[in-house]
Amino acid sequence: MQSKSFVALAAGIGLFGVFAILIAWMGMAGSNSEDTQDGKSLTPAVVVDKAYGTVSLPEAISRFEADGASGLVAIEAGKQAERLPAGRYHIRSWKIERKDDQGGAWVLAGQYFGRDNPFEIKDGNETQLDVGEPIIATVEARNVGSSYSFNQVIKGRHDEIIELTRNGARPRPPKLHIKNKDGTYERTFSFQYG
Repeated sequence: MQSKSFVALAAGIGLFGVFAILIAWMGMAGSNSEDTQDGKSLTPAVVVDKAYGTVSLPEAISRFEADGASGLVAIEAGKQAERLPAGRYHIRSWKIERKDDQGGAWVLAGQYFGRDNPFEIKDGNETQLDVGEPIIATVEARNVGSSYSFNQVIKGRHDEIIELTRNGARPRPPKLHIKNKDGTYERTFSFQYG
């Protein structure tokens, strides 16, 4: 019985030794570029980019996203001045979050800027971005025969599309109050989404 245990222990140590030698050999082959199949080194290249600048955002911005040469950049609330690699960027979106007196969570977001909104981060410089408030709401009126058609348009400073939600849903549509000069006509209309 004792000899079977000894044989099993010796076989286990022998197998462990073989695996240890294989692992060591593979480690050496991976670090030696001549031993890899394609002849290329497996050591990752280290890229050192020394050109950095700072982007500065308005205090109200709770999230900002932009696309740059190194991919998507996202800046969260509390980081109104963020260090970024120098280069050209395009604004993707911004968001402002607030609570009203009743505890309702309002979100104002700007997105779909198009590609004509580039900004540049230059080495050692601060780039001030004016995104967010104020937004511009206009009412367009069209005379169609004997009646009128009204349309509300909300845009950001850079003509981005604006979305406004309260507790994750659109608030009730705004109303339009029309009154003529002598007061003989006075009426309130409700806008509709879509």
